[in-house]
Amino acid sequence: MENKYLTVSALNRYLAYKFDTDANLKNIHIKGEISNLRISGGHLYFSLKDEFSEIRGIVFASVARRLAFMPADGMTVLIRGSVTVYQKGGSYSINVTDMKEAGLGDIYLNFLRLKEKLQKEGLFDEDKKLKVPESPEKIAVITSPTADALQDILSTINKRYPFVTVYLYPSLVQGAEAPRSLIAALERANRDAIADVIIIARGGGSFEDLSCFNNETLARAIFASRIPTVTGIGHETDFTIADYVSSKRAPTPTGAAVLVTKDRHLLAREVNEKTNLLRYHLKRILEKKFYDYQHIVNRHHFKNFGEVIGRWEKEWERLTYSLKVHSPLAMVEAGLARVGELDKRVLAYNIAGRIAEKGAAVEGLASRLTARYRQAIGNWEKQYQFYLDKINILNPLNLMKKGYTLIYQDGKLVTRRADIAYDRQFTVRFYDGELPALPKKTKDEE
Repeated sequence: MENKYLTVSALNRYLAYKFDTDANLKNIHIKGEISNLRISGGHLYFSLKDEFSEIRGIVFASVARRLAFMPADGMTVLIRGSVTVYQKGGSYSINVTDMKEAGLGDIYLNFLRLKEKLQKEGLFDEDKKLKVPESPEKIAVITSPTADALQDILSTINKRYPFVTVYLYPSLVQGAEAPRSLIAALERANRDAIADVIIIARGGGSFEDLSCFNNETLARAIFASRIPTVTGIGHETDFTIADYVSSKRAPTPTGAAVLVTKDRHLLAREVNEKTNLLRYHLKRILEKKFYDYQHIVNRHHFKNFGEVIGRWEKEWERLTYSLKVHSPLAMVEAGLARVGELDKRVLAYNIAGRIAEKGAAVEGLASRLTARYRQAIGNWEKQYQFYLDKINILNPLNLMKKGYTLIYQDGKLVTRRADIAYDRQFTVRFYDGELPALPKKTKDEE
């Protein structure tokens, strides 16, 4: 009973035999438009299509080397070859023995015409494009919610800079209704006005698959967007009208995510460098203050003031240690360490919201610690100024300007009249100089 059933291999061998023995399929001439061209091992693989149908084609390397031109997507060609069956896969294709260029396809010609038109109108001018922020906090993504492109974007953002919030604006990214869907999502993102930048993304595909991004109305909507736009459409070699009119073009959806985010490790390094620079300048300021103090002490003989400075040096050391322990960098590093632990459990539950909360907490702690540190330094400077004012008040030179003088004899300060020796000269010191004099006894003393 089972003898009447053919195996799959037997059926495919029979079909291959039919194709091979049909004279009409041995040497056919066909015209069509190339689509989805790829090169592997020197062989050319593509689809040949017209308005209603398509068929696979292959140009083996030996034939490809003899071609007088390089085939490309959208090109209309004249082909001579034979139709063959691939028995293992059960598919058929055209084995090309000769190919000539007939011209560019209508889809590609429309693309070139629209590109030229919009370029003349200035929609591609760099000086008219919005600047993409270096560190956006909120990112809108316009793409299909089921596409791999969305997962690539989210994964890249979580690895590089998980502190941002991502808003999805779902849209069609292929087909006749896609342009209208993309425009609606773009306008909705502009109305919400919560995102700092908008990513418009789609994974790879043929030229026809990406044609929805070559829509004139969509291009004008992107140009009119009040929020900067970044496109990540197709592969690196794919260019659409949307790419030309957007603020920035990335080669892939992943590349778009990289373009709008900073690497958290580089950011931590930058914070560390800024902290070290701040510490260096503060140290220079304090050194200058200390040198000013030394100058005052040496000039006015306030030797006991060293003890005051000693106390403030200890206070500086305490503040420096407090800065090191409670600095924004330490808090950021602690937050990053926590993020690393949470990343290991990211597949078990949704962590994006919690990471955003932790990021906000880290930023809040950093702000409060910076404010506390600045307040401590400000208080120290006020106290330093207070002591400096007291020094100026107690400065003997300031008192001598009011008419007081000092009398020295034999290099010693004379504080009593009885200590004057009448047989030797003494010196009267004013605030601006000295004057030698001889003592003279009163009539009573004589």
